[in-house]
Amino acid sequence: MLSTLFYPSYILIAFVVVYLTIPPKDLKKYFIYGMLLGGVGDVVVVGLFQNVLHIIWFKNTGIFNFLGENLLSPPSWMLTVMIFLRFLPLRKLFQYAYVLGFAVFSVGYGYLVHNVGLFDFKPWYYPFFAYLTFLIWWSTITWVFVKTSSLMTNHI
Repeated sequence: MLSTLFYPSYILIAFVVVYLTIPPKDLKKYFIYGMLLGGVGDVVVVGLFQNVLHIIWFKNTGIFNFLGENLLSPPSWMLTVMIFLRFLPLRKLFQYAYVLGFAVFSVGYGYLVHNVGLFDFKPWYYPFFAYLTFLIWWSTITWVFVKTSSLMTNHI
């Protein structure tokens, strides 16, 4: 029962954070970045790491199973990326620390989802190689956002 409610609970909490912290006038822009870099990014990364490399896999997905992936994982990542980008520091030095910290957070989240029984991985992959994967992902998200978004000049 706990595992079934995990993703819906996370999505609800993340949605509330998004609603409370992102100004309505900017919501559409953050949503686009969240969808492309978080939601689609999750589908691509999971597709590669689960279906091609067989390093990670979802389990106990129940009613949320879609092609072997948890249907609620992409919206979770979408909202997480929106929150990440909303609080992305303007100064480059702080961006580095922020990305390093979010990569640690992501590894911790992976362990949490693993402990709830929804996700598994090859023992050698966590934590080191998972950290590198998340570090590359968050660095890419940051780079794309900094290079393409007008929100970088007027957020926070």
